[in-house]
Amino acid sequence: MVVNGRPIKRMKRSVTADLYNFLTFPASSSSSSSSSLPPPRGPFRSNVRSFLTEHALLPPPSSLFPHLLTWQISFRVGDLVESGGGEAGLAVVSLDVVEEDVARSRTVYCDQCRVVGWSEHPVCSKRYHFIIKADGNSIGGYHKPCTYCGDILHLSESRCKACDHIITADDVEEWVHHQLEDTTHLLHGVIHANGYGHLLRVNGKEGGSRVLSGCHIMDFWDRLCKSLGVRKVSVMDVSKKYGIEYRLLHAITKGHSWYGDWGYEFGAGSFGLTVDAYKSAVETLSSLPLSIFLSEGQKTHTRLQDTIKFYQSLSDHELVNTRDLFCYLTSLIHDAHKSTSGVDDSSCKKCPFYAPGISPSWTRGDIERVEKAMFRVLRAVSGSNWVSWRALRGAVFKVAPPELLDHCLKELGGKFAADGMIVSSRCNPSSGAFEYRLATGTWKSSLNSTAAAIGSSVITCPSEENLIQDLRFLYENMLLPQTMLSFGHEVTSDAGIISARKLLDCKQFMKDYNKCETTVASVPNTIFLSCEVEIVDQLEENVPNLPQKQ
Repeated sequence: MVVNGRPIKRMKRSVTADLYNFLTFPASSSSSSSSSLPPPRGPFRSNVRSFLTEHALLPPPSSLFPHLLTWQISFRVGDLVESGGGEAGLAVVSLDVVEEDVARSRTVYCDQCRVVGWSEHPVCSKRYHFIIKADGNSIGGYHKPCTYCGDILHLSESRCKACDHIITADDVEEWVHHQLEDTTHLLHGVIHANGYGHLLRVNGKEGGSRVLSGCHIMDFWDRLCKSLGVRKVSVMDVSKKYGIEYRLLHAITKGHSWYGDWGYEFGAGSFGLTVDAYKSAVETLSSLPLSIFLSEGQKTHTRLQDTIKFYQSLSDHELVNTRDLFCYLTSLIHDAHKSTSGVDDSSCKKCPFYAPGISPSWTRGDIERVEKAMFRVLRAVSGSNWVSWRALRGAVFKVAPPELLDHCLKELGGKFAADGMIVSSRCNPSSGAFEYRLATGTWKSSLNSTAAAIGSSVITCPSEENLIQDLRFLYENMLLPQTMLSFGHEVTSDAGIISARKLLDCKQFMKDYNKCETTVASVPNTIFLSCEVEIVDQLEENVPNLPQKQ
């Protein structure tokens, strides 16, 4: 860890405009797209030295630990934004690059290489850590808390001014190594000198960042790896979102893990799992028809069936299988989150749900008959009690087919009943269930009047919290092997459970940057040779280094 004699001064606001843009760096001067990055100039071991010399702050000559050298690059996030006071303000993040001398490190061997299957690689002399610390912190700041009183002090100080505690080299070294193991980093990737690396941690806004999303960080990491000539990068996907295993949910909705959006493919699974088995499990679980969960063999309707039917009736397109259902639900959560984070909060309170259309077999008399039956049920409820969507549908289930009932329930909110009453609808804030009751006709708002004019009802949207609750419930009962309910035919049920277990067992994903490079096409009449060496005699004294990409 390189340490200056003085703390780094606070960066002035006027200087931030000259910083690299985090959202486009590194990129060619002609375009900000990562596809236009200039080809790597050589192997990673030489590219990273050139990169640090060109872009990073040079380390000072003195150091406490010469086996840990740290460079720093500061970035602005986005373009200048005028604040309320008329000043141009920017969010600034810092990338710390720590060069670790492996021979003098606490751990010579790499646990990540062992897990992913790279144990046969010769040990490299150097490895580089790329770290973006949590907001407000930076390795390059060289500040640490006193081990005795907790007061913040600079690493160059040998004594705490608050408690007069003497700071030893062991205290500082312990703090430095703790920084390399901190789980709060927004980004932590390590790349060995041979070009093989590991993405250890990505934490976006849900992980504590104020300005960087997970996609922003992954875009930056991918561009950085391409420009440095990285060969392969592994990642262990243990990410969670909405309180569930995201690698399973994302595989169902998108066909691959979240890291697959940046080209990370199946790397390794548990014993006997291959890439073909992984793809087959994704297809099997995502194509399970919803009809097997809605078996008519059960006399009583379960919460699972009611929840599936509710979202089927809510959607403007047919939901056939598990992929359709979870894609639709995640899109609702995304829209609800985007609405609640918008500027105009009043527009987030209500949203229209339009019917997918009236079947040609339904007459106006059929619809009126169902509505009158629903009105009678609501009138029978005493006082101002609410009637749930499930209870109202169950009370009139003999009046019409299920499809017509769902259509009428969706259109019921804002309908006029006899005696000047109107149907009020809401989403219960605690249970997330849709509910109805009769209210006086004077209650009708201008919003409902507009909806009635276009032939559609306006219903209070489920909140983001209620949508997430439904997502967790469906995930546990339809995707999670430990709690998956028995449904349909036994063969189909077993196939779904086995497929879900396979997807949960597949955590290791890998990106091969050799497949992505376009260096050969960009340099005509040139031959590029990339090879790997298998060491037969492990007892040989002069063990060759792993060849680098040239």
